[in-house]
Amino acid sequence: MHDDTGAGGERIADGTAILAALERLPQWLEPVWAELGFPVVDRGRHAIFPLAVAPLIGGVEPGRAEALNEAAVHLQNYGIHFYGGDFFHAESPLDLEAGYGRRLADAGPILLNPPCLIWWGIGKLAVVLVRAADPVRSLETLSLHVLPKEWVWRWPPEPSTKREASRARRMVREQAAADASWSWPPDAAG
Repeated sequence: MHDDTGAGGERIADGTAILAALERLPQWLEPVWAELGFPVVDRGRHAIFPLAVAPLIGGVEPGRAEALNEAAVHLQNYGIHFYGGDFFHAESPLDLEAGYGRRLADAGPILLNPPCLIWWGIGKLAVVLVRAADPVRSLETLSLHVLPKEWVWRWPPEPSTKREASRARRMVREQAAADASWSWPPDAAG
């Protein structure tokens, strides 16, 4: 689906439809992202679903890059209402200094509104709505990043067995190797 988002933007996919499709995934299977039927940047254990792009007008400051803000606020409110957290309606912040949050921060300027990224749990997955700036291509972008929930929610918090410690180390390695960047159209990355 390619609808105009206003301000010269392009709507790539419907975020609420993607969230609904993620809900229907069987939890015992590893997701095959392309089978969901939406444009996707498949990174293996994690995926990036582009939602919209728009010309970056006025710079990368959150108060000035506003072309996709309304769509982001709508989807964020939807996500908070339906997926607020594990068995409670509270937002879970994503740490931008560690793990996948660090990978997102390294990929380019993130336009934060509210002033933190939050994630929602859907089954065994964590979903992060990201509004970012691509200063090189002068684009504002909106996307859903879908990753294993264990990347952002470690349980138990402190491993008590060798198996748990090994799993925790593997999660750290996977996140360090994760690629959080994307471009649209897909072949624009070169």
